[in-house]
Amino acid sequence: MKYLVSFDIDNTLIKSSAGHVESLILAIKDIYGLKTSINVINHHGMTDPEIIIRILGKHEVDDKIIQAKLKRCLDNMQLHYAQIVQSENIVILEGVLNLLSKLDQKGFLLGLVTGNLESIARAKLKKIGINDFFKFGGFGSDHISRTELVKIAVGRAANQFKLDDNIQIFHIGDAPQDMRAACEAGVTPIGVATGIFSTAELESAGASQVVPDLNNADAILGLMLKA
Repeated sequence: MKYLVSFDIDNTLIKSSAGHVESLILAIKDIYGLKTSINVINHHGMTDPEIIIRILGKHEVDDKIIQAKLKRCLDNMQLHYAQIVQSENIVILEGVLNLLSKLDQKGFLLGLVTGNLESIARAKLKKIGINDFFKFGGFGSDHISRTELVKIAVGRAANQFKLDDNIQIFHIGDAPQDMRAACEAGVTPIGVATGIFSTAELESAGASQVVPDLNNADAILGLMLKA
């Protein structure tokens, strides 16, 4: 394999999932007995465990209580989403299917780096029929840090596949956290301005290139082949 590309999910491959948020808030209520909203924090670009910890911290829940119940909360969240996803309308962003198909045909190894818990990430992508493109990944269920998720994903790819010594590795995402994590892990970040963040914000976070969306598959492929 000469090229490896990992993708963020929410606002990169699909529109953000309301059901995902609902499952997180329901889990907090079930496990911590707290009625809240995700909007009490600026959650964009965070991993699922980080979002839960930050929300609970905002409500001044004791750190020891947060940590003692966190695994149960994450497990509960996954149970809720397994039910919610059955009726949820997952919206794939324009150009995604064509880009994934072209990269796959060109022999690129595709994976995921997302703050989503793995079962939730896979459930979303199965619902819209693109899960099988992604052969490896780093997920919010693996670590709270996005930088570590990039490293975990690349490590899993190296363990599962024969990678060239001079392999080119890219990460595509819509948030500054994606760009910084890729840089810190020694991976080339490509920003896509399909979320709430501007081209300038993505560039200032370290993006090597920023595209407006994933519609122009040939142009994105060209960026990678020139890198």
